[in-house]
Amino acid sequence: MAILYCGAKRFKQVILAGADWVVSNRSHLNKINVFPVPDGDTGSNMSMTLIAAVREIEALQEVSLETTVKAAAWGSLMGARGNSGIILAQILAGMAEGIEGRDRLFAADIVFAFSCAVQKAYKAILHPAEGTILTVVRETSEAAERVVKTEQDLAVLLDEMVKAAGASVERTPTLLPRLKEAGVVDAGGLGFFYFLEGMVRLIHGKMNAGEAINDEDILRETEVEPTEHHWNYRYCTEFILKGSQISGDAMKENLIRMGDSIILVGDTRLARVHIHTGQPDEVLRYASSLGQVSSIKVDDMLVQHTARFVNQKSKKATSVVAIVLGDGFKEIFYNAGSELVIDGGPTQNPSTSDIVSAVEAVASSNVVILPNHKNVYPAAVQAAGMTSKEVRVLRTSSPPEGLSALLAYMDDATFEKNIGNMEGAWKGVKSGEVAQASRSVTAGEIEVKAGDSIGIYKGEIRCSSGSAGEAVMDLVASMLDAADEIITLFYGDSVGKQDAEDLQAAVQQRFKDKTVELYFGGQPYAQYIISVE
Repeated sequence: MAILYCGAKRFKQVILAGADWVVSNRSHLNKINVFPVPDGDTGSNMSMTLIAAVREIEALQEVSLETTVKAAAWGSLMGARGNSGIILAQILAGMAEGIEGRDRLFAADIVFAFSCAVQKAYKAILHPAEGTILTVVRETSEAAERVVKTEQDLAVLLDEMVKAAGASVERTPTLLPRLKEAGVVDAGGLGFFYFLEGMVRLIHGKMNAGEAINDEDILRETEVEPTEHHWNYRYCTEFILKGSQISGDAMKENLIRMGDSIILVGDTRLARVHIHTGQPDEVLRYASSLGQVSSIKVDDMLVQHTARFVNQKSKKATSVVAIVLGDGFKEIFYNAGSELVIDGGPTQNPSTSDIVSAVEAVASSNVVILPNHKNVYPAAVQAAGMTSKEVRVLRTSSPPEGLSALLAYMDDATFEKNIGNMEGAWKGVKSGEVAQASRSVTAGEIEVKAGDSIGIYKGEIRCSSGSAGEAVMDLVASMLDAADEIITLFYGDSVGKQDAEDLQAAVQQRFKDKTVELYFGGQPYAQYIISVE
């Protein structure tokens, strides 16, 4: 029997099925890296993003197609992690915009919504590249537009979209040479294929509609021990407001007197509201005067979120939030002047919500974010647009770059002065890393064996060796110029202190005219992180 339309129940079922299939395949997605280092996180990022969407859907008290779609978009937006998660969230947000006001979705509605999703996803990335998840989403949308001209059965439409997505994924290595060189397809694109394939599996009876997503293992990877802090607006309050003439502008004017970090999405009939407030009861009473309030969630951030104690009475021109992995690096960043340091980096990307919470926690209304990894940057940019504070995200892609920027920060300087100083500082740093290869691969003329220590600089494998020390020596040599003066080694949690000190002495012996410094970084994903200045 043909499926001619999709209502709220079906939409929820296919989203849950798609999310479940991505979660089931997350380990495989994590293993697909352009470089053979064990820092793959695409599967975990996409899984956590979709789990956040599912939780929002399941929390709904009043279920309609519109509330379900918007809950999925909102949940994925706040839970988005890494490039793949951000793009996936934008896809769901674009779909929500494309199907607004409908009680049922027909084939043409889904195709239109998907085209909106493609546009939104491309706009979310500063420099979109072909051969990635973006290509897969776009080519899937183009295929859907062709199919809908002659076919109205949603099952057939989805089958053809999955076929198109699969074919597009297989072509990604022809568009990105690095994928071809590593012998893999794009992990984000494959994750999106799994998302659609999970829906098809449901339609064909290969999985249960009510199958629960087991996310305990994923959540265990991201657990953080809370520490005490104090906020004036300590209650994170969220709810859905249903009415007939909701004015977003008027609501914001009233809510701003009750709290901050206000996010309001929706239309005149349905709105999703997020606010940090000291008086959640007052906020909910006000909202109830405008319509029917549901899906209420009030969290005490004093208990739930990680932050160092901040004296709210202190006035600072600028606060710095740094994102980095490793106990050593966290201590270094705190000592260098970062007001708040949150965990994040390869294999452990923070969500948009995590970063928004951190921004709201610091004392100043002007905030600089140091993402310190390319996969953290998109979530940081998205978080910057979801707070009432003035936020700038520097494009630091490694801890040494972030540290260099932080050392240029001054408490008594203006916000703009700090931005200028910090931007100028981090761009002068050369940063590389030595990590253990998780598989054998040929990168250009370099043969890499599983277990080798490989040196990576400017996104390329520069050397490979059975010895981490030899890899460090070779990598440093490839990074150095005559004008460079300082070589800094940050050793990871898998390296012993004595081994690191012995290597420091060897590097100093080889490069006698340079100053070689050594610090404990504690990073879990690289044996050594190296900076040259």
